[in-house]
Amino acid sequence: MTMNCQDVESRMTPLVDGELTPADATEVNAHLECCPPCRDAARQEAMGRAILRGCADRLAATAPASLRAQIRRNLPMSSRRSPWRWAVAAAATLVTAVAGLAVAGLIRPVPVFAAQATLDHLKCIRFGPQSASSDPRAIEASWKSWQGWDLKVPAGKAAGLRLLGYRRCVLTEGKLAHLLYERNGSIVSLFVLPGGPEADGAELEMFGQDAVLWTSHGRTYALVGRGPRGALTAAAESLATELDSPASPGSGL
Repeated sequence: MTMNCQDVESRMTPLVDGELTPADATEVNAHLECCPPCRDAARQEAMGRAILRGCADRLAATAPASLRAQIRRNLPMSSRRSPWRWAVAAAATLVTAVAGLAVAGLIRPVPVFAAQATLDHLKCIRFGPQSASSDPRAIEASWKSWQGWDLKVPAGKAAGLRLLGYRRCVLTEGKLAHLLYERNGSIVSLFVLPGGPEADGAELEMFGQDAVLWTSHGRTYALVGRGPRGALTAAAESLATELDSPASPGSGL
C-alpha cells in the first residue's frame, strides 16, 4: 500500500534514527522522492537530530542524575546502547517520558516545560520561522485557522524585540505556539501553551539558555534566549504587560 503524508509523518523520527525496517524505509523514501513538503520535513528532522547529537554530552550532564535515571527507565532497550543515543532519545521524547513523571508528582512541571521549550528553541533557531508573515494580526488569524484556538501575538517593540514569525514545533504535536523574535542579533523564542503549568515569574537556566516563565489568562508563557538574564526578564515583563492589554481590533480575542 502506498504511504500518504500522515503515514510518513508517523515514521519520520524512526526513519531519521535508522529504526525502520528495510521495507518501511523503502516505502517512506519513495514517498519523500515525490513529496517536497515531507522531504523538507525529513531534512529538518535530520538536522534537528544532528543538533541534539552534537549537544548530547551537555544534555546528559545538565539534567539531574535522578531525572536521567527516570527518563532512561522509560526508554526502550534499543535506545540505551550508547550515551549519545539515549541522550538524543531522551530529549526527543521529553513530552511523553518526562511529562508523565511530572503528572505523577515525581518532578515539578514548570522545569519540565522550561526544558521542553529550551530544547525546541535550540532546534528551531537553526531553521527560522515557518510563517510567511511577521504581522501579529496575520499570525493570529493563521494560527486560529490551523489550530482552532485564539493566540494573542505581542509585537514586542516595547520589549526591544522584532517579531519574525512562528513555527510549528515538535512539542505537543505542534499545538504549542512558538513565536520567534530578534533581539540584538540573537533569536529569542516565546512559547505559549494553553492550560500549561502555573508559573509565577520563574527564572531558570537550561542547556546554556535562560528561560522566564509566567501564567496569564489560562496560558503559560516561556521566553527563552541567551542572557543577560536581567534583560530577558525585563523583556518578559514587557511582553506580559502587552499581552494583558486590551486586544487590538481584528485580533480575534
